[in-house]
Amino acid sequence: MYCKITLLCVILLISGITKAQNLLDPSSWTVGSDDVPGFQKRGLVEENRRVWGETPFGTQGLLWEALPDEGFNADGGWETTWFPIDHTKMYRFVVWLKKTKSVGGMSYLGCNGDPNHVLTLDGETESNPYFWYGDPPELDKWFLIVGYIHGSGDPSTTSYGGVYDGVTGEKVVDATDFKFPVGATHSMHRSYLVYDCNTSDRQYLYAPRVDQVNGNEPSIAALLGLIPSSKISGNLIVDGQVGVNTDKLKDFQMSVNGNFRAKEVRVTTDWADYVFDKDYQLMSIEEVAQFIEERGHLPSIPNAKRVKEEGVSVGEMNKLLLQKVEELTLYVIEQQKLIKELQVKVNDQNE
Repeated sequence: MYCKITLLCVILLISGITKAQNLLDPSSWTVGSDDVPGFQKRGLVEENRRVWGETPFGTQGLLWEALPDEGFNADGGWETTWFPIDHTKMYRFVVWLKKTKSVGGMSYLGCNGDPNHVLTLDGETESNPYFWYGDPPELDKWFLIVGYIHGSGDPSTTSYGGVYDGVTGEKVVDATDFKFPVGATHSMHRSYLVYDCNTSDRQYLYAPRVDQVNGNEPSIAALLGLIPSSKISGNLIVDGQVGVNTDKLKDFQMSVNGNFRAKEVRVTTDWADYVFDKDYQLMSIEEVAQFIEERGHLPSIPNAKRVKEEGVSVGEMNKLLLQKVEELTLYVIEQQKLIKELQVKVNDQNE
């Protein structure tokens, strides 16, 4: 089957992961070095660049590249503009990060609160909050950085954030969570490279997002795109397979529990013109009748029980139906020959 429908479903599902309830809008990114709506660069213009490159998923996407100079200062990345939050709710902050060449400087994923700073989970004011900072565990490898700001009334002192290996999906480093103070109305996402004096170093950032943690946010597994339990709003993507309202994928590239509508579905398969080959063994009418009497269905056609349990392949079923039409045509042609022979005999007898 052509990939149009499958590809569309994959695009829609991935779009659901990418956008969903993300409070940031990285679709504002364009190739270039200046600020873009919602994202204010850190460091000099020449230390920031948005370029097309390979994403953590092997596709091409816009990456935010940090290009450090020799100064001991900010070396590329962003602070977002303030976005509104509900201080009673938990929020999750995410960014993909990859560093090359050396571990010079420090990489950061941070946040802040407005009009007041955020709090530590012990209730102390933190005026410069970072979920994680330091060196990525490996160079030339994508890591998913995750941090949480808890709701103001959350008594938990447990941090849930961390650094996830983009290949294995495992959490390899813990991160530090924070808490909103009562009355906070806005927050920001900030991620960058600083204090790197090695001008050959590069840091790449991709797909920043902030989600309210309310059950509708994509799971960490979904963001990683690697772990089979990655369900998104009742849908599932596992190792290239797509499930819509189902997790029963079996050997299918796409499984849909429900109806779908399409303007056209095109199937490519072997066709049944082999029926017209001279060496095709056409069953006699008597043999077909006996087969139906014994088994209750046509030869080569699956029975009702099998169809109910396993379904049918649209392409294969169309081929089998054509096979029966072509066999019927041969029977009709043969019967027409017999009818003509009988007519000749009758005419001869009447003369």
